[in-house]
Amino acid sequence: MASTTENDVKQRILDVSQLNGSIDDINNDSALSDLNFNDNMCNDLAQQLDQYVKSAKSGTGVSNSEITSDMTVQNVIDLIKQKLGE
Repeated sequence: MASTTENDVKQRILDVSQLNGSIDDINNDSALSDLNFNDNMCNDLAQQLDQYVKSAKSGTGVSNSEITSDMTVQNVIDLIKQKLGE
């Protein structure tokens, strides 16, 4: 079963990419570029995740350079879990 963090991250990926479907449709090994992400979308994703991490753990955040289109969904989830200390 997916963790709450994993589901939250996947939902933000769906929101930013404006993909139709559910979080179950995003495979963890899908690269962001496979989801038609461009630099602007990765930037938007990083900003949304930064707000998510900051609200969950004070003093921690995600920089725009940490999320790139060649990362997989699992890479992004792992990054957020690391930031949150999970």
